[in-house]
Amino acid sequence: MDTNDKHEMSPAERRHRAAARRRRQEELKRRKRRRALLIVAMILVAVAIVGGILFAVSKLMGGKSSATIPAQGSNYVIVLDPGHGGEDTGMSSAAIEEKEVDLNICAKLKVMLESQGYQVVMTREDDSHVSKEERVAIANGSGADLLVSVHCNYAEDDSTVSGVRVNYADGDKESKSLAENIDAALVKETGAKDQGSRSCDFSIVNDTDMPAVLVEAGYLSNESEGSSLADDVYENSVAKGIAKGVLATLNR
Repeated sequence: MDTNDKHEMSPAERRHRAAARRRRQEELKRRKRRRALLIVAMILVAVAIVGGILFAVSKLMGGKSSATIPAQGSNYVIVLDPGHGGEDTGMSSAAIEEKEVDLNICAKLKVMLESQGYQVVMTREDDSHVSKEERVAIANGSGADLLVSVHCNYAEDDSTVSGVRVNYADGDKESKSLAENIDAALVKETGAKDQGSRSCDFSIVNDTDMPAVLVEAGYLSNESEGSSLADDVYENSVAKGIAKGVLATLNR
């Protein structure tokens, strides 16, 4: 986790930032409604055309035909943001560097979400460095419905601290709901200690236009949890928990 990304804001700054974020989200919602109506219209036209063709073919062939219906999640776009990358390794345990854990979890999560019909945008897909500003630009340019950033935690003064935490955009109710859903599913799926969800000042969730959360998947400073985070099976459990939280939010 990059602690340099966090800073204290005055109450006035918090109100101004939250208001600006709400305005961006309202505009994004209006664009999405227009996009959804256009997609529905296109689907209806396509179904009518395909249905007519299939009906004509079935008449000629004397048999029955059926058309394929798009997956339920196909209209949703989700941004996944694996923390760190390149020369920015993040924190580390004896077994693995944070940048590897973040990317491993997001890669698994991407497969899970795409299998449910969701469109996924990654801010990085390899061991490359992407700045905070670039990550925000990628997310805002994608027209996404929500964002999940994945990091690990680290306690310098206490190696016994463990657990998962989900941070959400300050003052944003939709982000808070997403964080709570992911936190509950993540704890249930991994059995990790629950540190709950809380608001934060991280730029990746506060400067983006969609509901956004930053998941801290565990403490690399804890020997046991650090070993777990280097394990493929455990990383898969983390990804599965996040996926369930996302689905619970989008399908409510």
